[in-house]
Amino acid sequence: MSIFKLFKDVKEYNKDKDFNQEVITWAKKGYNKNYLNVISVPYNNSVKFLDIILNLISENKKVLYITNEDIKDIYLLKQIRKDTSFRNYCYFRGNCTNIEEKLLVITNYENANLIEEKFFCVIYDDVSCYSDYGVGDIRNLMYKIKAVKYITYSIESILEKGEVIEIPIKKHNIPITEPRIITTKIDINKEIPYMIYDYMKWFVKSRRKVILYAPDRGKADTIYEYLLGLREEISTNTIRYNDKETRKIQKLLRVKDEPLIIVMDSMNNFHMGVNNLDIVVYFADDERYNYKKLTYICGKVGMEGRFSNSEVIFLANNTTIEMEKAKSITRNFNKLAWERGLINI
Repeated sequence: MSIFKLFKDVKEYNKDKDFNQEVITWAKKGYNKNYLNVISVPYNNSVKFLDIILNLISENKKVLYITNEDIKDIYLLKQIRKDTSFRNYCYFRGNCTNIEEKLLVITNYENANLIEEKFFCVIYDDVSCYSDYGVGDIRNLMYKIKAVKYITYSIESILEKGEVIEIPIKKHNIPITEPRIITTKIDINKEIPYMIYDYMKWFVKSRRKVILYAPDRGKADTIYEYLLGLREEISTNTIRYNDKETRKIQKLLRVKDEPLIIVMDSMNNFHMGVNNLDIVVYFADDERYNYKKLTYICGKVGMEGRFSNSEVIFLANNTTIEMEKAKSITRNFNKLAWERGLINI
């Protein structure tokens, strides 16, 4: 019996057929075509690799898929379970004894370092979720694994001398939000710059949801306490995020036409399935904000809708190279998408 079932989301699947065929053709080119960089926007889906993986394993070729998503959130694994009858896979946690018997092995960065098995193809998915691993970390891991073909899925090129395929948009062809950089001379530990204050009032008046993101708990607490003193001027619900109230906050985010301000210091795994969402990154010049983290913050807005009019603001005393690079990456994605006629900016 075929390992394929009917795909439920036919439009999404069909849209990726050209990409699928391009990668499948590359994988069968021969041993002089070993490295492929698939460059895409943050939080793009991984379902486009399903057809590629199934095509390879149908030829009895072993595949290693690396993602830093929590096992319960791995989108590709969910699609395999839902849309195929293929079950010859395992999630490697570092102690799997029958890994050599599986045609598909799924794992994360840390556990991938423990694998000594040889594969035909290894795919590193750095797009589906944010991780702190940089280009050098991922490149070194990939070169360490024994394989014939290597594919990285990232916001930038990772594999040296590898071919490149670019996917500059997510589903519904919405552009990634380019950040607006605002610098100020005032001490943003103590007060809100007038321009940001004006933005906040406009956000509330427009009944939007706003996240104020700080690099650590102390700075987030300071921002929150300052906002509480402005409750009469910025009259809306202001929440200090904590992990225990995630469901409550998610519910408030989905209340239509009700403005909301959330102050938080970590949102790597916080999913924001709303359209009218804006983000202000406080202390964006802090050394803990590298270009990768800032770019993924830009990818957090407009994740669900068919259009995006969201704002991402980098607020800082000085403009850093990391901020400029994040802005350049997002702009280049949109420029490429516009040149290909995928979006209208």
